[in-house]
Amino acid sequence: MIHTLQEHEGHKPGFDFLGFNIRQFKAGKYTSGKDSQKRILGFSTIITPSKESQKEHYTKITEVIDKHKAKPQAALIKNLNSIIRGWCNYFSIGCPTKVFYRMDYLLYWKLRRWAIELTPQQRRTLD
Repeated sequence: MIHTLQEHEGHKPGFDFLGFNIRQFKAGKYTSGKDSQKRILGFSTIITPSKESQKEHYTKITEVIDKHKAKPQAALIKNLNSIIRGWCNYFSIGCPTKVFYRMDYLLYWKLRRWAIELTPQQRRTLD
């Protein structure tokens, strides 16, 4: 048995399905979900990318960046764009804003490290 609102028998609330984490949170009068008769339910359902799918996405991005250490910046951008665009489109439903900000932060620092590690000769070709 899975509970999506509260912890039950040591199991955390919510469940993962197709890369999404589905969970309910207590909500107030104005943010609560409603049933078919418009009665307030007292909770709101939140759908976000699961932790596992976030790790997989970051791992895939890391692998692409590592493979492109000696290649031009344009090739790296081309490969990263398709991966990032596909992942963002798939997880655009629900409430992924915080996850997207976190992924953006991690990607920024990974790309910054990639740029710093370039040799001076490689940096001249980027300009």
